[in-house]
Amino acid sequence: MTAPDRLTILTYHSLDDTGSVVSIPPSLFVQQMQSLTEIGFQGISLGQALDNRRSTGRWPEHRVAITFDDGFANFHKHALPVLTRYGFSATVFIVTGHVGQDNDWAPPPDELGRQPMLSWPQIKELSDAGIEIGAHTRTHPDLCKVSAKELDTEIAGSVADIEQHIDQPVKTFAYPYGYVSPAATSVAAKLFHGAVTTRLGRAGNDDPTQLPRVDTYYFKHLPAFRAVVEGRSDAYLALRRWGRVAGRLVRAVTTRNSA
Repeated sequence: MTAPDRLTILTYHSLDDTGSVVSIPPSLFVQQMQSLTEIGFQGISLGQALDNRRSTGRWPEHRVAITFDDGFANFHKHALPVLTRYGFSATVFIVTGHVGQDNDWAPPPDELGRQPMLSWPQIKELSDAGIEIGAHTRTHPDLCKVSAKELDTEIAGSVADIEQHIDQPVKTFAYPYGYVSPAATSVAAKLFHGAVTTRLGRAGNDDPTQLPRVDTYYFKHLPAFRAVVEGRSDAYLALRRWGRVAGRLVRAVTTRNSA
């Protein structure tokens, strides 16, 4: 029987010890990358995974796509040396309007607080080292609430910003907060090979502009992390995904009834 054509796309944000919902400790990241090698997997960028699917019709085997949202400066300090040690690549999605500044596009989690973002020289260094640089808009807005003009400025503008500084094409995109609209996916389909959401699951025969991912914050226990990567937790992921949907429906009904 042919193995299911699936790819685990991991989501990271900040590597720090604050304990915030968008953070994991740098020491745990080292352990996770070591675990990948122990189970025979290699970490690659989202662009590499998409290129394989475009050329062969399948996701690459024994590979996991590693993605980092926002572009925190601690990627350069903590992730790059580890990825280099294991010969891995990854994708870092950049909020271009905050490069060299901090994460003040919205109130950050209390535990996280203000954190510095990557600078353009650091981003160029990452690109030269084989890390894929993807787009994450200019100011990290909810794309479901912006006008068509703002949508183009945010998405296409971020691509232009990145390409100006790294002299490489931008092939991938991450929707801020994972919020997806038909207008946003339409723009993404024109500009990118693929785009990722926060929908929980492993990528299969999905629309390339709406790829699911697995947030590593919820799989800090190494056996659980390995099970997700190897595809032994797909039923659990589906159950949690539907639980999220049910939770949103309950909250929506509660809000409407209390209005």
